[in-house]
Amino acid sequence: MPKLTRPFYTVENYDFDWASGQAAAQKMKNSAQLQSMWKEKHPEGKILEVSTKSDQEAGVKLSPFNLTKRLSSLRKEFPVENIYQASKTFRHGGPYVDLLGVAPNKALADPRLLDSGELVSYTCEGQPYPAAPDFLFYIWLYLTALLENPGLAVRVKNTDAFCDIEFNPAKGNNNQAKACAVFNSLAKLGLLDEARTFEGFKKIMMAHDITEIKEQSHKKEAPQTLSQVHINKARTSFPVGSFVSHPTIGIGEVIRKTPTSYIIRFKFSGPKTLSKDYVETTCKRA
Repeated sequence: MPKLTRPFYTVENYDFDWASGQAAAQKMKNSAQLQSMWKEKHPEGKILEVSTKSDQEAGVKLSPFNLTKRLSSLRKEFPVENIYQASKTFRHGGPYVDLLGVAPNKALADPRLLDSGELVSYTCEGQPYPAAPDFLFYIWLYLTALLENPGLAVRVKNTDAFCDIEFNPAKGNNNQAKACAVFNSLAKLGLLDEARTFEGFKKIMMAHDITEIKEQSHKKEAPQTLSQVHINKARTSFPVGSFVSHPTIGIGEVIRKTPTSYIIRFKFSGPKTLSKDYVETTCKRA
């Protein structure tokens, strides 16, 4: 669901009888149950399943398998899923740009994505993007794709909650329901123009104070940089071998430190290199 302060989304969990099986009909049944329970709690609200298992055309189109973004260097549109997978750059391979030319489900399941070592960055149209925090590139990519599809963008702006019945949190952190909620929130705050560029989006997601976000939705002010925010925040140093809690990635073990960074092995996403400033001002002891 949208939220007007960082991280610009909130999650509601519901318990219901899960219809097992991989058939589309079973997944649609589960989505219908989830939406029905949400509507009982929010009778005046509007919820939308945003996956290929949606019962609404707009929801199907908002799946990253179907939502497209134009790559200017190739003068062609590609599904968000293909761009995301084709941008992954690993320690021992990638980016695998050939994934732009296959079906989205084939791109997602390509074995090279699991056999090429640690994810170190994303590379899209020759431009590098950081691998951590792991949500940053994916949500920005989805957000910019929505900005290129104004009809779908309007639908997202006019919806109160989003669900993705295909999402499995044990397999990753990114999903389009979260991205839609962030888009909705930034639209309400008047920050979509700033979010068009990756650096602008990063400042919104990581460097703005909550009070500043509220103020910026009403007047134009120069945003704080990430380094300026870190100067004002309390710092916590973490020794090698200690466990930290990252606000979006989860719990991980510090396996190495350098003068400017931490290398942390996270339970689900594996080792990631994060800046020292970010870890010491944002993460907590686990």
